[in-house]
Amino acid sequence: MPVCPKCHTHNDEVSRFCKQCGAPFGPQQLELEDDDTLILRLLQGGGGEGVVGSRPARIWLLDPSGQQVERATELGDETAVIGRREDCAIVLPSNTVSRRHAQIRREGGTYHLSDLGSTNGTLLNGEPVIGEEALNDRDEIGVGTFRLIFRTG
Repeated sequence: MPVCPKCHTHNDEVSRFCKQCGAPFGPQQLELEDDDTLILRLLQGGGGEGVVGSRPARIWLLDPSGQQVERATELGDETAVIGRREDCAIVLPSNTVSRRHAQIRREGGTYHLSDLGSTNGTLLNGEPVIGEEALNDRDEIGVGTFRLIFRTG
C-alpha cells in the first residue's frame, strides 16, 4: 500500500493521488512536482446523498496554474454538457472550447465521457477521447486550455 509522502495516509495500489490530501505519488509524482502542476487540494464542506457513494460525482476545475481547485460542479443530472454556451452544466468561457464541447453521461453507477464533435477535441488523461470512455476517480479531462478532474462521491 503506497503511503502519501505529504500526509502519510495509506492509499490503494492503483491510486495516482492521495485520497486524503490529493498529492500525486508514484511515477507521476516526480513528473508533476518537476513542473509544479496538478497539486490537488480537497474541498471543504458539502455532504449530502448522491448517486455514487455519499455524494454525487463532481468535476473539479483547476485554476490556470494548476495549483488548486478553482470550482467544483456536482454532476446531479444524467448528462452534463461541457462547453462555452451559458446553458451548459460546466461553462468554460474560451474560444478554445466549442459551444457544446463534451458530455459526461451517467449510466447506473458509472460515468462516461464523450466528445461532441468539438473543434479541438477532448482529452482523457492526455489521450484523445474516441467514442465514449468510462471515467474513473481522479481522471483528468482536457477541454481546450482547461484541466478538469473527475471525482466520484
